[in-house]
Amino acid sequence: MKVLVVFAHPSHESFNHALLESLLEGLKEAGHETQVIDLYKDNFNPVIADISGHAELGDDVKAYQEKIKSADVLTFIYPTFWYRAPAMLEGFIDRVITSGFAYKYVNSLPKGLLGDKKAVVIETYGGPSWYYRFLFHRIPWRRFKAVLKFCGIKNIIHQPCYKVPFTTDKVRQKYLDKVRKIGERLK
Repeated sequence: MKVLVVFAHPSHESFNHALLESLLEGLKEAGHETQVIDLYKDNFNPVIADISGHAELGDDVKAYQEKIKSADVLTFIYPTFWYRAPAMLEGFIDRVITSGFAYKYVNSLPKGLLGDKKAVVIETYGGPSWYYRFLFHRIPWRRFKAVLKFCGIKNIIHQPCYKVPFTTDKVRQKYLDKVRKIGERLK
């Protein structure tokens, strides 16, 4: 399978980057073909310059869309900031996951165009799981999942990693092992 990983964290010294490396190890062991989009390394510009709907897509957007087209699995690795993905990833969705490419409207209803894709979402949180689940009803995850489903993607694997800055190395290692196994078992 062809797996495209969209990585959205500014530091290669971060736990998010360790998750990326662990996932890539698992994917390699399983024999999958991988490609990584590192939004920060690419200096991706997340700002929409023209919202008229008539602007020509930039070369960067076209290249990212080609990578998405050729992938069987879209994977996203990111930290959760203020109950959402980083602005870099939010801008990637706004600029790249566009109408006519990822979805279209038929009789004023959305129809996803990426239904042949699977998705893996690996996200980190600073707080404990109960905080996000019970007090905030998993809003960050529900928002991101809604975008994927809007685009027709139904087969989604979700791996949240909670209390990352405050937990033990043992718990962090368990997260790394889980993510590696996601890569190994992806079908």
